[in-house]
Amino acid sequence: MNLARGKLMLASFLTLVASGVGFATRTAAGGDWEREFNIGGGEFGAILGAGFLGFGLMIFFGGILVEKFGYKKLLMIAFVMHLASAAMLFAANPLFASWRETNPATATQNVFAVLFWSAFIFSICQGLYEAVINPLIAELYPENKTHYLNILHAGWPAGMIVGGLFAAGFIGENAWFMQLPWQWALSSFAVVVLMYGVMVIPEKFPETVGEKSGNFATVFSCFASVPFLVLIVLHALVGYMELGVDSWMTKLMENLLPNSILILVYTSLLMFVLRFFAGPIVHKINPIGLLFGSSVIACLGLLWLGSPIQSVAMIFVAATFYSFGKAFLWPTMLGVVGERYPRSGSVAMGALGAAGMICVGQIAGPRIGAQQGYEMSKHLEAQAPETFGRYADAETSSSWGYVYRAINAAKLNAANGTELEDGKPVSTAAVSNADLIKPDEKPALIANADTDFPAVQASYLHGGRRALTLTSYIPGAMAIGFLGLLVYYRAIGGYKAIQLDGTETSHDQAVSDEAPDGTGPEGTPAASEY
Repeated sequence: MNLARGKLMLASFLTLVASGVGFATRTAAGGDWEREFNIGGGEFGAILGAGFLGFGLMIFFGGILVEKFGYKKLLMIAFVMHLASAAMLFAANPLFASWRETNPATATQNVFAVLFWSAFIFSICQGLYEAVINPLIAELYPENKTHYLNILHAGWPAGMIVGGLFAAGFIGENAWFMQLPWQWALSSFAVVVLMYGVMVIPEKFPETVGEKSGNFATVFSCFASVPFLVLIVLHALVGYMELGVDSWMTKLMENLLPNSILILVYTSLLMFVLRFFAGPIVHKINPIGLLFGSSVIACLGLLWLGSPIQSVAMIFVAATFYSFGKAFLWPTMLGVVGERYPRSGSVAMGALGAAGMICVGQIAGPRIGAQQGYEMSKHLEAQAPETFGRYADAETSSSWGYVYRAINAAKLNAANGTELEDGKPVSTAAVSNADLIKPDEKPALIANADTDFPAVQASYLHGGRRALTLTSYIPGAMAIGFLGLLVYYRAIGGYKAIQLDGTETSHDQAVSDEAPDGTGPEGTPAASEY
């Protein structure tokens, strides 16, 4: 049993590694998509959003399906769909070339749809994984849930580290080693998918809470609890802050770092270390107090990252502070639900995950992109109106209450991706070689490059900083919510963990009852025998 339990833990860990690899490489693909397909910031944000929308929907409904059909069947479905998502990436370029020949006006829109649905299918798989692995680990380690959920969710930053380093080495014009076709880089997650699939196929899984109770209706009891509904709202804000910022971090830091994917790698490394090695400390702290403190630190960290920092060293110091704030939020929230609502099994955890992911996909990703685009355009129009006239689209864009003339994606990429030396561009080749910039507009862009390129880069940087500053309001709101929960639990006698039989145990007592080997009180098994 212990060998099988460890193997299922590792397989569950690898599902998050695969998701993290896919996420990190996708966030680094924006430049390639701008150059090859003329996909701008809003469309890029929509693709990133699709990478969370399916996740949010499926993690909730997947939780219900898990209780009905068990863990293994859903993992196998996700395995097949994940590989299909990778295959769609390889179809994008041939299809785009065909569309440009037959109907150039819709080529960008059509290839956007391919990338959007590939990301959506990818996110469906992520949702199925989360719907399975969170309650599975809680079932395998019932007396040590928060600790092992933190270890499990170290797989996400581990995947982002691997994917981020791979992206830094092989994606984009600033790749360390060589620039690979983006399709190969973005589909690299399939290697990890194959690894976990081979591990899972022969294994036997434990029963779900619903299967053991024999009463399927009890898994929905959590929705009758007002504190649980508050936790759903707060977890939506956790998703907005953590994954929304991670989605845009690479692009928002593009002009501050030689290879901006490194900031994502660095923050992911910190999260991995904190979640994997600090779990024993975390699960001994009052989890609501930890969530409150983490929210405050994350708020201050985002304000720091959004300030006019000039040195690379200080950017990483600010990112370190922010990482300490966000590291424990997601898994600790799952731990709270596991301890307070054990009878709801995967449905309760799925509802939380769904709130977080739907918020990222439908609100955070597009909204942060709109904020960055609006602040960039407003700054460029105010600081360099002539440059703005040459670089802004003729038509007005409207998104999330922001009405503005967006900077043309192809022109922005040409100016933003050109190195400056003594405040002047070293070359105008990015404009000359850009297929998606109209030929009759190129002479004016080239003639004014000395003033335009620095102005565009400065405005892009300003837009990114403002987006981070505005996002800091989210963890501020989270801190208020967690403070309210602290007051509530104190009023009812303190935060307590609830067992399947309905008995309550204080958090400190639950920890002290654990045996050194991870078993329950008096050596009772830590997981169902299977």
